[in-house]
Amino acid sequence: MKKKLLTIGALALLAGSTIQAQTTIFDKGTSWSYKDLDQAQPDVWKTQNYDISSWPVGNAPLGYGDPVTTTIHAGATGLITAYFAKDFTVNLSALTNNMELGVMRDDGIVVYLNGEEVVRDNMPAGAITFNTLSSATVDGAAENVYNIFSIPKSKFINGVNRISVELHNRSATSSDIRIDAYLKTTGTTTPTPVVCNGAHISCFTSIVPTAQTNKLIIPGEHKYQLILKEGDSYTEGGGMVGGQNDFTAYVGKSGSSTNGYLSVNHETNPGGVTMAEVNYNSSTKLWQLTRSRAVNFSDPGLVQTIRNCSGGITPWGTVVTAEESVTANDTNGDGYKDYGWLVEIDPATAQVISKNADGSKGKLWQMGIMNHENVVINNAGTIAYYGEDGGTHMVYKYVMDTPNDLSSGNLYVLKLDQGLTAAGDPAGTTATWVQVPNKTKADQNNTASLAQSLGTRFNGVEDVDISPLDGKIYFTAKGLDKVYRLQDNGTTASQVETFVGGANSVYSFETTQGTKSEAWGDGNDNLTFDELGNLWVLQDGGKNYIWVIAPDHTQANPKVRLFASMPAGSEPTGLTFTPDHKFGFFSVQHPDSTISTDVDATGNTIDYRGKSATVVIALKGNLGTQGSLGTIENKATENTVTVAPNPTSGIVKINSPKGLKDISVTAYSMDGKIVYTKKFNGTNKSLDLDFTQQLEGSRVLILNVEAEGGFQQTVKLLKK
Repeated sequence: MKKKLLTIGALALLAGSTIQAQTTIFDKGTSWSYKDLDQAQPDVWKTQNYDISSWPVGNAPLGYGDPVTTTIHAGATGLITAYFAKDFTVNLSALTNNMELGVMRDDGIVVYLNGEEVVRDNMPAGAITFNTLSSATVDGAAENVYNIFSIPKSKFINGVNRISVELHNRSATSSDIRIDAYLKTTGTTTPTPVVCNGAHISCFTSIVPTAQTNKLIIPGEHKYQLILKEGDSYTEGGGMVGGQNDFTAYVGKSGSSTNGYLSVNHETNPGGVTMAEVNYNSSTKLWQLTRSRAVNFSDPGLVQTIRNCSGGITPWGTVVTAEESVTANDTNGDGYKDYGWLVEIDPATAQVISKNADGSKGKLWQMGIMNHENVVINNAGTIAYYGEDGGTHMVYKYVMDTPNDLSSGNLYVLKLDQGLTAAGDPAGTTATWVQVPNKTKADQNNTASLAQSLGTRFNGVEDVDISPLDGKIYFTAKGLDKVYRLQDNGTTASQVETFVGGANSVYSFETTQGTKSEAWGDGNDNLTFDELGNLWVLQDGGKNYIWVIAPDHTQANPKVRLFASMPAGSEPTGLTFTPDHKFGFFSVQHPDSTISTDVDATGNTIDYRGKSATVVIALKGNLGTQGSLGTIENKATENTVTVAPNPTSGIVKINSPKGLKDISVTAYSMDGKIVYTKKFNGTNKSLDLDFTQQLEGSRVLILNVEAEGGFQQTVKLLKK
């Protein structure tokens, strides 16, 4: 089983795929020099050669009033501005064209690199002094968000650089101030192959194709746990969890993968959103729900919500819920149609945070009215993409006027330059983003009529997502049974193509019962990427499967696996991962009342017959007690191998203290190509191998060692 898991499930490496290289220059929680007196600093304080040797030094987060590692200003309130500086060394040849700076700031910042301003966030324009206040208050979930900024490589120098940050408070009486930051490369500089060795949630052997049964079917390598279901009583505010569970969002508290908010949409009329708080118990390896309540949509400016279908998670830690139905009513007389909008929610407070011009709660009017399905936002917090399931059936792009602010921006619709073929494939590879008027109430209330003659109709655009590898935009068209992708170039798009699917597409994959084939089917609904670039596709038609598509999949060379089958009558909705990608949350919408009870990772019988439910999935080793498969795998991996010396000039010895039978050694170069493979029959405790030639070309090799009984181990070998 273990060997099959590698050779079938090791999609990324065995197919020569690569992941996005991210070299950390400095990480969260590292040390900074700081000045915490409310007094003007000389203008040269931010330059590279300014003497900061007398400044105190402490590890981030730094500040007071919120959880910090280093308390500044003696913990006293009223500090308007604090100054921070850090020196770090870079090799320009190792940097990517744009570097990613992530900053958790409460409240506003100005960032300088070697004396030059490179970032200004939540601060007014013009000259900044030590008593300048931030433009707005940062509170709630936004206090814990690492805001993402891009710094061009050209701003850095080879060798020692200095980053200087002035942090400004919201008022002279504010009770808190805090900062932390990291800097890393982005893009695909030196790709690193990924071996699916059983430690990643995407490592599995496909399930056997099946019609829907009376239970949820997932791979043998995984378990699931029921978190909440329709009809459960809320712990706060009264009432019960709604039905038709749809988009499911996990937002970690301070980026945590084990403690966060779980937001669940309810595609009902009227609609709603459940906001729960969940945490992972490392002792029991189970998730616990500690708090649950309904999001408050009672403000007059909201007029409730309707059919909360899909949605999105913002880079700044909020949740956007989408209304899939449009109505012409204007119940509150504010000039806006009541339903058909996107709404932004703070998960920490379970309150709507999108606002009208007068400060009252509202919906995201400038993003337009339509049969909204979802929204995805780029890491920089500058662009949102979404689609319409009905109405225009088009793909939209929204460019924000201010980063991390969805309230205002310009709206565009995608138009393929050569349209679609009769089979639904792009007739050409280029497209144009055509602007849609969206600045007046009349325009915002009539997005569909304004856009319908401007863009390309795809028939049921259910979801849009962004690849973490190359930044390409992927979107589904349910009515055309396909997933498309393109490269967004600003005003235009290129490399437009069908990525996976089609009514006549049939894919083969390995299962525990050998090679099987299955039709792709219809109903492409939710899309979710994991950090390795695998695309998880949830379907609400056909057999209601969850598929996983490798990043190097092509229609000519398919790399498709089958992850899950839903219980009878239901569909999977809203898959979301924890930041460490060990856990995935999704919902099972409207299962039949005739399905069976089941036993989940808790070992207890669960019953969600006829009730929409939200579950978490993970590899068996991460969720609940180990099952029989885990026990077998542990026996198969009791042995281990060492490779020495490492780094090496080429000659290495592979040692197996207990001896392994029929060892196979495969070496992969950094671009994922096999550069060496050999099988050694019999039982061996030691092997002498020469990788001198292979290391000359690659300097780094990934060695994969397999043996009889399911043994598998991966080692990174470095050239000395």
